[in-house]
Amino acid sequence: MYITFSEFIKDIKSSGFDWVKSQAKLSAITFGMLLVGLFIIDIWITPIAWKALIPLIALVIAIIDAVPVFGISITMLPWALILALAGNSDASLSIFGLFIVVLVIKQILEPFVRGKSLGVSPIEEALSAIFGYLIFGSNAIGFIVGPIFYTVGKKVYIKRNPEKFIGQEKKKYFKKFKNNEKVVDITDDIVDVDD
Repeated sequence: MYITFSEFIKDIKSSGFDWVKSQAKLSAITFGMLLVGLFIIDIWITPIAWKALIPLIALVIAIIDAVPVFGISITMLPWALILALAGNSDASLSIFGLFIVVLVIKQILEPFVRGKSLGVSPIEEALSAIFGYLIFGSNAIGFIVGPIFYTVGKKVYIKRNPEKFIGQEKKKYFKKFKNNEKVVDITDDIVDVDD
């Protein structure tokens, strides 16, 4: 069974949309962790900003973090450094500690969230992102395109070989892809004719 070019483009769009949804989920998780962490720092350790600005700060950092390759390090490390140079070591260490906690949790969750959204295992998602990075060069495109192309390839393979995936839908990281073709059973129409 072959797929048409339009089905291939449709699969790319679907996988791209799934990737964007997973990135939105990761940004929401990052925003939540930053919001809680910044309020904890502001209330219990040292004041870092007006309390009304803390949600805005967390939102801006989460939006910048959504851009692949940038991450939260582009905002939080300079912030911690500026606080250290200003002599506010408590706030500097707190911001740096929050950066480490958010970074570690996000790095652990990222393959699981993206993998579940794309319909692949976390290992497949991580490896496809690494290969995309290696193939497309040291820019953000490889991290995005690698998992999308891998997912599209997996969809095409499943559509072309559906018999190999019978009963696999129950596996944890197997996403049932829609197959637009209908199976027609013609065995009932066959009549034995004796000579």
